[in-house]
Amino acid sequence: MSGRRYERVLVACLAVVPGPDGTVTFVRQRNGPFAGNWLLPGGGVEVGEQTRDAVVREVREETGCRMRDPLCFAVYDIIGSWPDGSPFQINMTCYLERGTHTLEAGFQGHNVDGLRQAVPAEMPLHSTDYRILSDAGVMAVPEQEIADRLHEDKLRMSTVVGRTVGSSR
Repeated sequence: MSGRRYERVLVACLAVVPGPDGTVTFVRQRNGPFAGNWLLPGGGVEVGEQTRDAVVREVREETGCRMRDPLCFAVYDIIGSWPDGSPFQINMTCYLERGTHTLEAGFQGHNVDGLRQAVPAEMPLHSTDYRILSDAGVMAVPEQEIADRLHEDKLRMSTVVGRTVGSSR
């Protein structure tokens, strides 16, 4: 599936899931245009599924965490290219879980190659995560740094709807 291309705009969702001691939950992406990267957990929205239900389902499948109180804080359009140059576009709805979760020892996430809770500044973040974590109020990142990182990855990421939450700004 890592070679699968999106023929239309992919509607997806993800969540910032806080862990203990200022950590955040990350998964190593197995498929898609960002395969191999550590990302925030989430995935595609199924036909007939609301994004809130989809993010709760995806987070449970990938991390074992049962979200109880997700807050939608932003929707982004992410546009880029696969390694072969074919384009992709993702419409990403982002949630912030307002509770803290600890990963179950030995949990094997569905369709991911790794699972970790870490302080974001200590992770090899994907360029899109800088914007998302900044807007979630989890870490302060200068706007120019976000723009530079997205440019390096040849991505365009625009906020469709959003607000900054949290307190790190």
